[in-house]
Amino acid sequence: MHEHQKLLREFQDFATTAPTIKSVMERIAQRLHGKMARYNWVGFYLVDPADPGVLLVGPFVGSFTPNARIPLNKGLCGAGASSGQIIVVQDVSTDPRYLPGSNLVKSEIVVPIFVKKQARS
Repeated sequence: MHEHQKLLREFQDFATTAPTIKSVMERIAQRLHGKMARYNWVGFYLVDPADPGVLLVGPFVGSFTPNARIPLNKGLCGAGASSGQIIVVQDVSTDPRYLPGSNLVKSEIVVPIFVKKQARS
């Protein structure tokens, strides 16, 4: 089994017993950052419940502190969240949407994740 497959299985197994969604995000960020040496930052942005036009930084692990708030009409994360599309930028210096968070960042992958809230009985 490849390392990626092992991690995915680990995340799936943990998600079934995790106490909160936040704990799942924390585990994913920690394990990806630890196992994938190329990733100097792994984290989540969440839609601000008080202002759905803004993303707030959520659980993350990395070598720098990211932008705390990103409007949905700004940055690569905003573009991914508002379009629902995966964004892969090999060289962030060539993409005008990139919001600098650190000079360590050379490329960026944004994967929108939509979580459906389940009705409680």
